[in-house]
This record gives sequence, structure tokens and C-alpha cells, in this order.
Amino acid sequence: MIRRSAVVAAAGALALGCAVPAAAADGPCTSGADCAHTFDLAGGGEIPYLASYPLTGASTVTEAVVVIHGAGRNADGYFERMVEATGDAGAGDRTEIVAPHFQTSDDDPGDDEVTWTNGGDTSWKDGGDSVSSPRVSSFTVVDEILAKLADRKAFPKLARITLAGHSAGGQFTQRYAAGGKAPARLTGVSFHFVPANPSSYLYFTPDRPVAGGLPDSCPGYDDYKYGLKQLNPYLSGYPAGALARQYTAREVTYLLGGDDVHQDHGIDQSCEAEAQGHHRLERGENYFSALHKACPDAPHEQVLVPGVGHDSGAMFDSEPGRNALFG
Repeated sequence: MIRRSAVVAAAGALALGCAVPAAAADGPCTSGADCAHTFDLAGGGEIPYLASYPLTGASTVTEAVVVIHGAGRNADGYFERMVEATGDAGAGDRTEIVAPHFQTSDDDPGDDEVTWTNGGDTSWKDGGDSVSSPRVSSFTVVDEILAKLADRKAFPKLARITLAGHSAGGQFTQRYAAGGKAPARLTGVSFHFVPANPSSYLYFTPDRPVAGGLPDSCPGYDDYKYGLKQLNPYLSGYPAGALARQYTAREVTYLLGGDDVHQDHGIDQSCEAEAQGHHRLERGENYFSALHKACPDAPHEQVLVPGVGHDSGAMFDSEPGRNALFG
């Protein structure tokens, strides 16, 4: 599929007798307005997304980054920030970037586009089921995106997929790393997960680093999305212990801003989150420390981005961020 803007540009250049660069027709899309698409979900409904190349395929792509937006649901902004990081890493021509847009009713969705809420049981952030019909988990959407990317007929050279997200997108990424079903089913491609500066994490035991008064002072501290009780429908089919085993077998890099130590940008201030630490940096360090102590051989890594606070662009386009995303 060739974008209409590229066709028009190429036709105009040829009419003037100009040489047309290969990138004009075949290169990755880098401007959000030109990179918008939708795809049909298997169970019905549509999802808007932005991408370097449409999910119908690209023969030159060797790796992909699926980036999950934050609570503001600005998928276009996240797409363009990841494009910049990819270019600065020298990986632009070989990398497919996909930024799905998880909409709420505030986003003026189309008639066939699936919507969620920004919180509660139907939140896109946690893999909740949509409020629109048909009902579908936001985790199922990522399952279908990963399946499209792993399709050898569409992307014959793609060998590595990274799921990354910042803030609310980091919450999504960390929980999908635990329970996402597609990576266990798909073959011929490796998966990597990069949660950056999430407000909270999914714990696999009732232990917490700030345990004073629990559970009396905070009876829901171990309910999902913070723990394994009261799992949502997407995750509820896993047998006991399976989520922890799956998570600790997957490759995860915790990308933490060294200055993300403030009560800002909508940080989760619930008692459930406060039991994990006072601010995002402390919560990330506490989580990695506990997991590494319990499972020292897990392929998990903590990476600090010095001097950066709650800033997705600065996190992804830092040297540590680029190394985490693109190796």
C-alpha cells in the first residue's frame, strides 16, 4: 500500500522532470498526519493506529516497536517521538513503528471504532474490556497487532518486536508483559518489553515494600491491577503461578527517569500504589529489587536515565533509552 501523499508528490516531481528519491515512494512514513490507518479486529470493530508502514506489510523491516501512549491518549505524539528516537539511533529505515490509539468517548471515535474508559474495570490501561460493542480487551488489540507483525508473508525479514510505553503506557506494557498471549503463540520472532516510568506495577505475591498497616489500611492493595486478586476477564483464565512464570521468562527492561521523583503528571496516589513506593522512581527500583531477589536469573534489567523526569520524549531518545529500545 503506497500512501496517497507519496503518489501525489512523485507524480508532481516527474511532471517537472525531477529525480524522485526512493524514500518518496518506499521509505517509512514519519509525519503523524500522513501515517494514520485503521485495522479491523477479528471479532468486529476497528482500531485507529499510526505506523511507519501499514500493517499490511513491508519487505525491508527487520524490527518493530509498538509504542503505547499515555493517559492523554495522544498516539500521534508518541508515534512522532518514537520516530525521532529511531532516527537518532540510526534504525529508521529498518524499523516499523506502530502506535495504536485506545480511544474513549472523549476522542470523537468513528461509528465502528472500539472505545474504553480511562479508569476502572473497562480501562484500556489495564487490559480491560471495551465499553463499545463488540467487547474486546485492549490486550487483545495488541495480540492482533503482534500477530500481523509476525506474519512472514507481510513482514518477511522482521525478527524482533519491542513493546514500549511511558507512564500509563508503561503500566499497560508491564502488565501485558505478564499476561499477553500472543508472544507465547507466535514463532520466528523475539519479544522485548520496555515499561518506562509507570505509576505502579503488577505484583505476583502479597508482599509490598511499604507494608505498614496492610491489608487493614488498604484492603484492595493486592487486587488487579496491583496484584493477582480479582483479575480481569482477559487474564482470569491463567492458572495459579502461570503469570509469574511467564513474566519472569520474558525479556523486560525497566526504563526509569532519575528525576521522576515528584508527585506530578497524574501519578497514582492511591493506597494501593503508595504501598509500592512514594514516587515513580522509587516504585520502579523497589519492584526490580524484589523481582531480582526472587528470580535472579530472569532476563530483566533496570536502566536509569539520569536527570530526566516524567518526559516520554527525553526517556526514549536518551542514549539509555535508545539502547533499551534498539539494542
